[in-house]
Amino acid sequence: QQQQQQQPGAAQPPFSLKPVYVLIFGLVFLGGLLFASMSLQLTSDLGFRDALTKVVRRIFRSIAFRQLLVITACMLMVRFALNSVLRLLAKWSASPVQWDKSKLYYVMKEVYSPLELLLFIAGCCTLADSFVPQLINVPKATVTHVVRAVLSVSFVVGASVVVYNLKSRFCKEQAWQMELQGDVTSQRRWEAYDKLGTFGIYAIGLVLAIQALGLEVRSVLAIGGIGGLAIGLAGREICENLLNGMLLMTTMPFEVGEEVCFRPNGQLVEGIVVDVGWYRTLIRSFEREMYVIPNAVFSKNTVLNVTRKQREWRFYEFLCVRVQDVHKVNAIIQDIRRIVRNDARILNKLHRRVFMDGISHDDVKIYVSFYCEASNRDAFMAIKQDLLLAFVDCIERNGAKLAQPRTVLELEQDTLLPRLMAGLLPAPGGSSGSSGGAAGLGLMGYG
Repeated sequence: QQQQQQQPGAAQPPFSLKPVYVLIFGLVFLGGLLFASMSLQLTSDLGFRDALTKVVRRIFRSIAFRQLLVITACMLMVRFALNSVLRLLAKWSASPVQWDKSKLYYVMKEVYSPLELLLFIAGCCTLADSFVPQLINVPKATVTHVVRAVLSVSFVVGASVVVYNLKSRFCKEQAWQMELQGDVTSQRRWEAYDKLGTFGIYAIGLVLAIQALGLEVRSVLAIGGIGGLAIGLAGREICENLLNGMLLMTTMPFEVGEEVCFRPNGQLVEGIVVDVGWYRTLIRSFEREMYVIPNAVFSKNTVLNVTRKQREWRFYEFLCVRVQDVHKVNAIIQDIRRIVRNDARILNKLHRRVFMDGISHDDVKIYVSFYCEASNRDAFMAIKQDLLLAFVDCIERNGAKLAQPRTVLELEQDTLLPRLMAGLLPAPGGSSGSSGGAAGLGLMGYG
């Protein structure tokens, strides 16, 4: 079985000058030449041969015909001269890559296709410049101006197509290479560069096309600026979202599949990035809800990218021991430090802190902080669970116990005594009334 793998970006040329097109063009050109000669013969005293000679001379003197000859020469040089020379050099070189699969071959292929299109347009312009003034009542200067404008715009379009194809091929190839290497961040960045390059080529091509038509770019931009100002005032947020989307695609503070967390307008938003678009970003929360967030929000908020912490996860906890076991805390700390020092999952290059942090009436706090190496959150939670259980074993092995939370209720004696005497509060023994109040006083030490 033979598997054919196509390189990314390798597509069929949008226009190919086939022999049938050349034949049709030749027949149309010959028919127009004969028609123009017959028209000149009928409207003048010239014979058919003299009229044909005059029409041919007029065609040869036209600007479109000269451009047609230049483009034809370029095409012949690219196809038969330059292509053959480069193929021969590639054959003599020690490169293992075949000529039809090399990058230079694809570059020549992208250049040749627009040249064919320019040749076809130049031929049509030659016919128009030579025969249109005789077919319809149009001044020769007008036809010449239109032909020049069409040829100039065609050249701008052809050059833009070449640059666009080369840009697309290069960016897609780089993105494909990054995908094979598993570097998703670089892959998304190259995709963003591809989109930005497309926008830049369209903008520059539009400006050059306006100049090719003979219009003043400043005047066009001024006219468009008035409308753009009105649209900008009405759609300021849209433009802001688009610009921020462009920045997100170039700087890549986060990408699809990463976990992010931020607080727009005080509301906590955390989840997995699903898509980053030009206008909005989709984030799926851990409750499987979908957030549709305009890109302008990210320029006004600090975004925490949890995924890019890589494999370093912080263990940060306080272990609370009973205050009665304060004399056993030192031995507990030494055991915990021994576990932290010998565990291979704990990183040695970062801090490892195990200290007594404070003493209160209820407990003694042991501060534990270090970093673990884990591939994701689930792996870190498993490591954290093992270490917490090991630390609890250290506490119990040294004869201590974890502190239990207590709630102390303080009541003023002047307020409590009259209510107990009146039987409004139940006694600690469960009875009420005067007898209950007396019993309550006895139990609380007030009798």
